[in-house]
Amino acid sequence: MRETEDAVPSEKKRFYSLEQVAELLGVNYQLIYKLVRAGELPAARIGKVYRVVRSDLDRYIEQSKGHAAGGVCSVCGNRYQSRLSLKHECVDCGGPICVDCWSRKKARRCPAHGRGGAAGTKMGNS
Repeated sequence: MRETEDAVPSEKKRFYSLEQVAELLGVNYQLIYKLVRAGELPAARIGKVYRVVRSDLDRYIEQSKGHAAGGVCSVCGNRYQSRLSLKHECVDCGGPICVDCWSRKKARRCPAHGRGGAAGTKMGNS
């Protein structure tokens, strides 16, 4: 009977496996794994197993309430349904920048704050 109790997430537990977090949130394991790997959901890796602290899970849930709707990239204007695609910010105003603009275009600033690319950040004498 002990195995059954450990398999079911309990509100009183302090640490959860990724499977238990997925069950608590009603999503699949792969989504939770991606959130952990992206750094969106803090987790400790103990051996080969990730563990999520209940307080970190609660904090993630509270933070994600405002971000669940996604948003619009301030550089390219594309609309995204997930905040995972908009995890970077303009260095001046904090406006969301999509992963594509950040990595491919090297955009660090939105158009309102000058040249967004890496070339715009190089100043001074060579």
